[in-house]
Amino acid sequence: ILFLLFICQGTIVVTNISSVLNEEGQWKFPHEFNPENFLNDQGEFVKPEAYLPFSAGVRMCLGEALARMEVFLVTVSLLRKFRFTWPEDAGEPDFTPLFGTIQTPKPYRMKIQLRETP
Repeated sequence: ILFLLFICQGTIVVTNISSVLNEEGQWKFPHEFNPENFLNDQGEFVKPEAYLPFSAGVRMCLGEALARMEVFLVTVSLLRKFRFTWPEDAGEPDFTPLFGTIQTPKPYRMKIQLRETP
């Protein structure tokens, strides 16, 4: 059966990327954030087919290289200057996402200390 879908010009289309990122047949741990989803049995990084950042390769995202570089620079700058630790009195973190236009984590407290410069 062939289905044709016509979308009128000016229609806003909202995609549900979570349906792919939580697909049970594609991920080792589909319903939780777990870096092991990106590791093979030897512990080496692999890029699963279900991972769809930056338009999934269907089109080239012009900002992909800049975005990757910016995330790297900001993360490294923060990690070099500060030490991030989970507060001892905070209990276990709650990883249940808050749903909206995008999924966001629940608010939490983090202990951030300035690193001593040598």
